[in-house]
Amino acid sequence: MIRVLTLAFLCSFVVVAAEPADAVREVAEGWYRAAIKQDSAALNTYLADDLTYCHAGGKLQNKAEYIAGVMKGPPHYESMTYSDMKIRVYGKTAVLTAFADVKLVNSPTFRVRTLHVYVENNGHWQLTAHESTRMGQ
Repeated sequence: MIRVLTLAFLCSFVVVAAEPADAVREVAEGWYRAAIKQDSAALNTYLADDLTYCHAGGKLQNKAEYIAGVMKGPPHYESMTYSDMKIRVYGKTAVLTAFADVKLVNSPTFRVRTLHVYVENNGHWQLTAHESTRMGQ
């Protein structure tokens, strides 16, 4: 009986962990951890080839430009914390909205409202569009 309950518990965990919104959340968190660590291999995994990345200040970059900017010089990001995250999945596309408190090295923390679009490519979710709006100063 204990084996049956254990198996049922493990199966329910696999189903919950396999939800698309959970996978998108993992990619969102993986992306910013990779940016903080300046991990270009991870960034290449988390970011779609056709990425459009619009910073809170309006600067627009493609995937190569974004990764080059993150990798240039000492680390830029110190931390990034999401709150009020909502993820809506539409087949192989997902939309994430959230607030993010961003801490750049040697700068005060600021808050942005962010919108991400993710696509599922070959069974893996990737960020394909990012746009942030800086909240009141």
